[in-house]
Amino acid sequence: MRIATIIAATTAFLLAIPVVAPGQNPASNIVGVWKVMSIETREVQSGRVTRPLGDQLTGTFTFTRGGNFSGLVFRTDRKPPLAPNATDAERVALFNSLVAYNGTYRTEGDKLVMKIENSHIQSWNGTERTLTIEISGRRLTGRSAPLKAASTGLDVVAENVWERLE
Repeated sequence: MRIATIIAATTAFLLAIPVVAPGQNPASNIVGVWKVMSIETREVQSGRVTRPLGDQLTGTFTFTRGGNFSGLVFRTDRKPPLAPNATDAERVALFNSLVAYNGTYRTEGDKLVMKIENSHIQSWNGTERTLTIEISGRRLTGRSAPLKAASTGLDVVAENVWERLE
């Protein structure tokens, strides 16, 4: 009886893992909550890879059936203010250690197009961010077309990796 229970539980778990079938549009499987695993940029000219928010991140992206999304990403080494009211320097450090935006999204084949309505960076509001996405098991990878890095002005390709939470 115990072996039957283990087999049933394992089967149920494996059936719950979303898998994209060959020829299926990966964007059709994006609805849900995704944990941020990594964010990297690769300089187009040199190939140099950087992680603008560090090696250890926390945060989630949520995509609803209705076409809305929100994303929050934080460095895990954020330092809390020393007092209840942060100093200007502490506020700058906290701001520079996060990414936050929301809006609507649509899919076009293997493309995820996010129209940003509100962002921690005001100039992103009203813009669209497009990622070519690939889903493999519980992992979602999104790559941008070349864009100018806000911090350096160099052309980079951004790569985001998420893992499905639900």
